[in-house]
Amino acid sequence: MPLSGEAIRLMNYIDDVAVTLRRVLATIPTLTDEERARVAQHLLHASPNADDVAKALAAKSSAEDIAQALAAKPAPLA
Repeated sequence: MPLSGEAIRLMNYIDDVAVTLRRVLATIPTLTDEERARVAQHLLHASPNADDVAKALAAKSSAEDIAQALAAKPAPLA
């Protein structure tokens, strides 16, 4: 079965995220220990994250259910 344009667009977004993460990985060696710790905390508290998206894709929920679940998550730290 062929993919819809929306599915292809989402896959392209995921590819863009992967490229960004490769850039992050390439830059990590230039950071101080303090910077690494702060960036790590920022990454851990980023919302939504890849796990949230994977769970939403696996769930047989409506878009409204997914939006409510994301809204219930605590806000990321600044």
